[in-house]
Amino acid sequence: MRQHSVMSKGNNQFNFMIQKTEDVTWIPPVNEEGTTKPALGWLQIGGKIWQIINWHSFDDLGATIETLTIERGNHVKGGPVHREQKEIYSFDEGETFTFDIE
Repeated sequence: MRQHSVMSKGNNQFNFMIQKTEDVTWIPPVNEEGTTKPALGWLQIGGKIWQIINWHSFDDLGATIETLTIERGNHVKGGPVHREQKEIYSFDEGETFTFDIE
């Protein structure tokens, strides 16, 4: 996990905050057509593999935010489904990721 400063301007004042970035590796889908599952690929976070189930991009006035919904867990045949789901964000088009959003 790394930290970096983010500067925002509001009410003609500059505000600084520390944002934690996670050590994340994007693993692309198996084929380029996106016909394999998952079509969006995976993220490796802290040694664990998370499946990307949704990737939403928002761009407004030069600011971009990527919101990824990720999940991991196991399904045992005949047993309960244990899936954990989270959202992770990127403010630089997927170069770095954070769980923090402010």
